[in-house]
This record gives sequence, C-alpha cells and structure tokens, in this order.
Amino acid sequence: MSLRSPHRSLMGFPGRFLLSGVVCRQITRRTAIHAPSLQRPLLGRAWRTGIHAQSRVDAIALPQRARGIHLACNTEEEQKYRELRLGAEFRDVESAFQTLLVFVKSPEIAGQLRHLEVHGSSDVHFDRDRAPDFSILPQEPRQLDIDDLESLKMAIEKAGFMEGNEAQMVLHILLQNPDGRYTYVIPHLPFVSLAGQSVIYLIRSTRYSDNRFAGMAFKQAVAALLITTAPNLESLSVCPIGEYHRYIKGYSLLSLFRRANTARGTLPYLQNLKKILFLPAQGSMGNNGFHYNTCENYHERLNLVRRLPVLESVSFVIAEWNNEAGNPPPPNSANYSDIRVTRSNLGESDFCFMIDSSKALRKFTWTIGGRAGSEGLAITELSPLVRSLWKHRYTLEELDIDIEDNMSAREIYGMYGVKRHEELYEDEDLVYDEAWEGEMAELDTSLETVPVDICLMDFPKLKRLGLGVHSLCFLARGIGPNRLGAESLSLVDRLPGSLESLRLYGKGEESNPVLNFGHQSDLDVDALLETLVAEKDEKLPALKTIEGFDPVIPRAKEVPDYAYPDDDHPLIWKQPEHWLG
Repeated sequence: MSLRSPHRSLMGFPGRFLLSGVVCRQITRRTAIHAPSLQRPLLGRAWRTGIHAQSRVDAIALPQRARGIHLACNTEEEQKYRELRLGAEFRDVESAFQTLLVFVKSPEIAGQLRHLEVHGSSDVHFDRDRAPDFSILPQEPRQLDIDDLESLKMAIEKAGFMEGNEAQMVLHILLQNPDGRYTYVIPHLPFVSLAGQSVIYLIRSTRYSDNRFAGMAFKQAVAALLITTAPNLESLSVCPIGEYHRYIKGYSLLSLFRRANTARGTLPYLQNLKKILFLPAQGSMGNNGFHYNTCENYHERLNLVRRLPVLESVSFVIAEWNNEAGNPPPPNSANYSDIRVTRSNLGESDFCFMIDSSKALRKFTWTIGGRAGSEGLAITELSPLVRSLWKHRYTLEELDIDIEDNMSAREIYGMYGVKRHEELYEDEDLVYDEAWEGEMAELDTSLETVPVDICLMDFPKLKRLGLGVHSLCFLARGIGPNRLGAESLSLVDRLPGSLESLRLYGKGEESNPVLNFGHQSDLDVDALLETLVAEKDEKLPALKTIEGFDPVIPRAKEVPDYAYPDDDHPLIWKQPEHWLG
C-alpha cells in the first residue's frame, strides 16, 4: 500500500511516483540526520547567554546589551553563509547537504549566499557495469524528517528538474546513504524449469554501484540546489561539470546550466551571477601539478554560461590548448565582458574565438607561467589577438598580457609578424556545428573588417594597460606592413590619451635566447621608457601610475620541461586550497 501526504506523495512529486510504505517508514524514522533547527540561532553565541530572539521585532523589546548580542549573532550568521565551499572529500559535500536543508526551509538564510565554490571533476572513471541506476531508490536511503523531505521536493521542482523522471532521479541521488555508497535493489525475472514447464518467479538482489560516480552525482545535485535556492549568488568557482552537447544521467549541475543558458524567460536563479572561475579538474590525468592542464574543455564551459543575463567575468587557470575543447561560441553571442586566462597557454585561434564571442569586451587578461608546456615550449603570437581585440576598441578599458617570455623576436622585431598575422587570422574561419544553427540565425555574427595596420592608439577607451616592455613597443609601433620605423617611435605619442595606469613586465630582463632566431631589437627600449616617464605629465595627463621601474616586475615564465617531475621547482605555481571571491 502506498502512503500519501494530504497534498502529494510522500516521496514523489505529484503524478510522478510513489514509494512503498516500508521504504517510507525507513525514511521518516525520527533517528534522522537533522538539519540545524530553525527554531534556535544557528550560531551559539546568543543561545549560550540564554537570550533567544526569533525576529528583529523581538530584539527591539530586549535590553540594549541583549540587542547588541542579537545583532552580533546575525552578523556572524550572515558571514557563515556568505561563502560556501564543496571540497573534493565526501564529508565536505555532506556538510553542504546539511546547509542545503537549512536553505530549502529558510529562504532568508539562503539569500545570504554570495559565493559558491565546487571542487572535483566530471571525468570520473568508473565501472559502467556498476553504474548507479538513479531511477531506483537506494536500498538504504538517507533518513530525513517529512518536512525536510517535502522541502527538498519543492526545491527540486522549483529548480526545474521536471523533465521525464528527472525529479525522481535527483531526489534519489540526494537520498543516497551519507557514506557515499549508492546501493539499490534490482528485480530479476528468471525462468526455472519444473517438470518440463517454465515458471517465472521474482527475486530481488542488492547491487552496489560505483562509489565515485555516485559521489560525483551527489555533489552536482547538492551544488545545483544550493544555486537554485540562493537568488543573490554573485560569484561561482566551479570544477568541470560535463559537456554541453552530451547528456548524462546524474549530471544535475550540467542539466541546470544547460537549461539556464537556453531559457527564453526569466528564471528564479542565476539572475545575479556576475563572475565565474572555471576551476581545473582535480585528480584528472591532464592536471598533474607540473604541466598545464591538457584536459581543459574551455569552449564547452563557456557555452554553458555565455547567455546568463548579468554575467560579466569568466576566468580560466593553468589551461593548455586542447584540440577537443568543444565548439567555440558563435560571434557576438556572449554576455560576459571580462575574459581572464591566467597561467595558461592556449592557441591564438582559441583566444580569438573567445574575444569574438563577447558582445562588448571591456577587460582582457592573458598570462603564461606557473606550469610547463606538455609538449615543451610553445611559441605565442600577439598579433592575431590584437586584431580580434580591435573589434572591441570602443569598449576595451583594461588589457593585461604577460606572455613575452614565449614570444618570438621574429614577430616583435622581424618581418615574420608583419607578413604572417593575416594568414593566421584568415585560417581561423570556422564552420560552426549544427548545434548553433538556430542561434546563428538570430545573432548578428558579422564582424568588422580589420584594417591592415593597428596600434595602441586605435583603442581610445583604454585606461589600464599591462605588457612586457618589448610588447609595449611592438604594439605602439604598430602591427602591419606600415608600422613605424625605429627612428620615428615615441611611446608617449603612440599611447591613447585615455590611459590612466601602465604596468611593465620584465624591464631590464634578457629575452629568451631560444626565441631570438637571430633577430635583435632595433630599439633602445630603456631610453623610450625614460622619455615616456619624462613627458607623460605634459602629453598624457591622465596617466598617473607607471609600475615596473622600481621595483621591476619580472615577466611570467614557464617551468622548464627538463625539471619534471620536480613539483617544488621555484616557478611552479601552487593551487590555493580556497578560491573564494
């Protein structure tokens, strides 16, 4: 016999599914794991003093000292839930689940969350024969009170997990036992021959699923519901969650972002998300702590978020060029205006696709270093990026590029860059996948024809600039066949008048001898910089700050490949334990 609550099935969603009374009793026993009671302060300071104010109105009636304690408790509580971190360990995710139980029953507390951090990986290698069947309830489900259970169901429904049996699966994922093992009962219908007759009978057997996949699914489900219950979430640091065009059961967070990115109307979540940091996968073969991350699917990840309504900033770290990074976003299709790729070395064409995808780019950052290239030193070229950035010349305010240690002297001082840049850009034409066909019809994907010659003066809105000293002279001089000769170059006359701050990398440092190819500078860079400082007040009155003279700012450098596997090499960048903010 099935048990029902007055309004909906005890474990199911209306019209979706029911559970047997035996299972319901298992789940509703009062030996449950309880969320923190919402009838007492979540932090103990006021509770220990014996003062219990359930609302601000109650606090007004209290003595002044007691009111101060109450307000301090509120401040501590707000700080407690302002930032949450789901670590790689299951116990960290279990703690987040307990927070979720608070959020689903107390929207005012959920509204305090501003930053969420989710570590881990979607690339879980598991035994497919032991893949969990989330359409089946775990045999030993988590025990929750009825009100917690009902609140979870309502949160799942509000999050939009209502396609097919999706809601049921998400609930089953959340109800797996806290030890991280998803076990469930599966029926079999074997035939047994008795005296020449075939007899069908039903047996039930316990199946133990692969814990790694079940744990990953649990983390994604918890993170997805934390996001949907937190309307004021502003920033997110998130590990890989799956591929845009590939549906996998159990990838709840992937499903949520895919739905949010394609929604035509306003959703009750992700409406205030402004900043996303794409964390590298933990424990993957591509991220070994010494080389750049070779498994970074940067285009796939951008496609999951590029249409979020108020998204401003997207960031990657320790990423390397990946031929299977996914289909690049279409031109003029992304709402983000700030692209940051730090301690990374992608292909120039990948950067061009990212830049072209933004509707109006305001900030762009690219730095190398902190890791070694998986295939040794990779030469980087600046000209193609500048040509893509030119299309955003009337919106670009900040440009920070620290890649000079990997740039070829042939590009900076020879004719290589002059002759080659147009070829590179033309070779970046892409036949977009059919997946974008419908969207492409609605977008203005036409891009301006880029002029032959470009220099820094062509960016009239630029306020903050960071470049290697040779790169600065290169771009001030201009890229293209008609660039200025060495005798005609004056930095102070070739920088935009809007410039407010200038950051110089590598002043006085020798260039990388591997990349000289016999080309030497035809400029006196130090003299040009000294003249810039001397004349800036008169000719560039907005330029108030120049960094990189004293002290010198070393340019970014990659770890030499011969140092492998020395994880303690001084150039190795250590990933922080926390990526908050």
